[in-house]
Amino acid sequence: MSSPSLSDLGKREPAAAADERGTQQRRACANATWNSIHNGVIAVFQRKGLPDQELFSLNEGVRQLLKTELGSFFTEYLQNQLLTKGMVILRDKIRFYEEAAGLTGRDLGLLLQ
Repeated sequence: MSSPSLSDLGKREPAAAADERGTQQRRACANATWNSIHNGVIAVFQRKGLPDQELFSLNEGVRQLLKTELGSFFTEYLQNQLLTKGMVILRDKIRFYEEAAGLTGRDLGLLLQ
């Protein structure tokens, strides 16, 4: 088997460079999608409003991320970190309002019955 000539290397490099650029663009898009999902989920837990069609966009972003090589990592991140962070935000708000009202968790449970 012969080694490639210099002219062959020049022909293959642009294709490899184009593939690399395409990969980098897909990763950048996935990162942007990942960040927008993170910010959107946190905004929901903080009771901030989402712009029109943002929930649809976030849902589509999740669907696209799940189809990529990052899908399993994203699922784990969503379950183990992002939703946990959201629940901590909710817990802290509940505690704040309990303290403001002078209630304990037990008292609040009795009120809800």
